[in-house]
Amino acid sequence: MNASQYPLSTTIRSRSRTRPRSAPSFYTSSSIVASGGLTIPSRGIGGHWIVKLPSRDFRRVPENEFSMMTLAKMVGIDVPAIDLVDVSSIKNLPEGIDHLGSKAFIIERFDRMDDRHSVHIEDFAQVFSVYPQSKYEKASYRSLARVIAAESGNADIAEFIRRATFNVLIGNGDMHLKNWSLIYRDRQHAELSPAYDFVSTIAYIPGDRSALTFSRSKEFSDYTMDELEHLAAKAALPRKLVLDTAEETVALFMQRWASEKGHLPMDKDVLTAIDKHLDTLPIVTT
Repeated sequence: MNASQYPLSTTIRSRSRTRPRSAPSFYTSSSIVASGGLTIPSRGIGGHWIVKLPSRDFRRVPENEFSMMTLAKMVGIDVPAIDLVDVSSIKNLPEGIDHLGSKAFIIERFDRMDDRHSVHIEDFAQVFSVYPQSKYEKASYRSLARVIAAESGNADIAEFIRRATFNVLIGNGDMHLKNWSLIYRDRQHAELSPAYDFVSTIAYIPGDRSALTFSRSKEFSDYTMDELEHLAAKAALPRKLVLDTAEETVALFMQRWASEKGHLPMDKDVLTAIDKHLDTLPIVTT
């Protein structure tokens, strides 16, 4: 991929945030306020993409997101096409953007079909009729799991647990309601959409915790097999599927993390923060 294939001509706005958040990858407006950095919808020769530019508040967020999404794909999570490109290769950007960082993260939009017709997407803030400003306060993983189980099947339940577990392992405290979505590929049946917005926030916010309650707690260290059993029971999920998926995800993540962490473009501070974080998680250490 070459970002020069995706010429941009759009009005861009940005503002500071207190968290390294990313804008959802299915927005269609020509101007998006993105947390920490700039996010631009781009349509070019290669298809429809979201371009995420460097943050003025947090170091090397595009490199962080690319690394986490790459790891996610390695552990079997459904990840769209992604790339890390030079900011200098993207046309028509505001002057001075390159001073914030040299790389941009791009991700292929999954709300467009090959014939460029739109595919209906519904994030969980919409599912639960929650205003965006309440996306951290309403509902829980237990609530999300109930909907996924009712609307889809065991494959999506396993994918949900896989993503939940992965984001605990990387210390992503920003998996709020708008970062989980349903997709209606045939316009009738809902399934879990591809993954997006995976960033290790603990590198920027020491002591960060989950955006949503798992079943009883938001603390990463409380994401244990006991917590997952409680979630499975309350959400009426298959207990064995939930526990086996979590266990398999942890094992595969630890293998991939050990072999790949030194080769991914994340900042050294991100790598160190995740290493320290993993030592605090009972799901890893017991």
